[in-house]
Amino acid sequence: MQLKPFLISLNSDFPLLSNIVQLFTMDLIIVNYSMNRSNLVFSHQFNTAVALAENFDNVTVFTPQSALETIPKNMTIIEVPWRKSAPAFNGIMIILKIWPFLLLHRKAILFTHMVDVHAALISPLAKLLGMKHYFWYAHATNSFFLTWSSIFVTGIISSTPGSCNLAFNRGKISYLNQGIDETIFPFANRTPRTFNSMIYYGRLDESKNIHLLPLVVTKLKDIGINLHLDIYGKELSHKSFKYIEDLKNTISDQINLNDVNFSQPLQRERIAEVITRYDLFINLFSGSLDKALIEATFMGIPVVTWNVEYCYEFGTWSKGCVRQSLDFIIEEVLAIVEMSEDELTVEIKRRLDLALSKHSFQGWINRVTNVLLGER
Repeated sequence: MQLKPFLISLNSDFPLLSNIVQLFTMDLIIVNYSMNRSNLVFSHQFNTAVALAENFDNVTVFTPQSALETIPKNMTIIEVPWRKSAPAFNGIMIILKIWPFLLLHRKAILFTHMVDVHAALISPLAKLLGMKHYFWYAHATNSFFLTWSSIFVTGIISSTPGSCNLAFNRGKISYLNQGIDETIFPFANRTPRTFNSMIYYGRLDESKNIHLLPLVVTKLKDIGINLHLDIYGKELSHKSFKYIEDLKNTISDQINLNDVNFSQPLQRERIAEVITRYDLFINLFSGSLDKALIEATFMGIPVVTWNVEYCYEFGTWSKGCVRQSLDFIIEEVLAIVEMSEDELTVEIKRRLDLALSKHSFQGWINRVTNVLLGER
């Protein structure tokens, strides 16, 4: 009889032996925003938790949102209530729900996944208990909660330098690239290619420079390239809602002419199906490496962007240096349109291979697991 299964069975019959069992099992505590595959923003957190569970004996997930999903037998989900614009309530719930569990499971590894408020409230206690605590953070700007948490956590995990650029405690940061399930975004061969339409999908807020996308359509039209633009997404705040409504009023003529169209956000599982209708993917986010850029690269649609981290990694179509300029974006579109079928196919395949080698989901899970287990 193997020792670990025997001790686990003893634990279920004799709770007083739980502390002994913890010495022989590898347990993981995950704190995230959602365990619901249908969540438009955080559906990938469900997949991450399930994949990580394969590498641990027991996994407990604390989350504000769950659904009737099939989960591994070694996983338990505990809901932590969360109310929008109610920081006092949220903080109290985090403390009441998570702190007692940490006190009883101090041998477990703690992974706070994209939850900076939770990490800030949990990290001091985890440090006091001597727990290994790793915090995934990937945003272009550093929050106060990240700065505070960095003092106490064992390590910070991020995708690229643009996603976490703390001025101190930098030795705690591990950069692991993006982790995107390529099976959800399969490659589609688009030969022969035409260039009639562009697509943007993702969050609708000012940080994504949505207001510049119609200007690209206008500039291209002025030089004889007519590309219809469809924008799929949702506003996540009142400020973003007003931003988009003001933009729609400003470009009402383009909307009436059907040069630009706004549509509802795409469920993650539908993106690949919808994107096959389009010829170019455009994204003018100036910050860190946006996941949507890698997803589009997986699907084989030419990506037009001035995102510095993407262009440094994959190159530019025009072979020039990336610039935060609409003229640069026009140059990129022209370079794609003027490429021969063979040249375009070769370049798209090169980008696909590079994306698969650095940003596949399983590769990312392996890297995260190695960090969690202390094998950086």
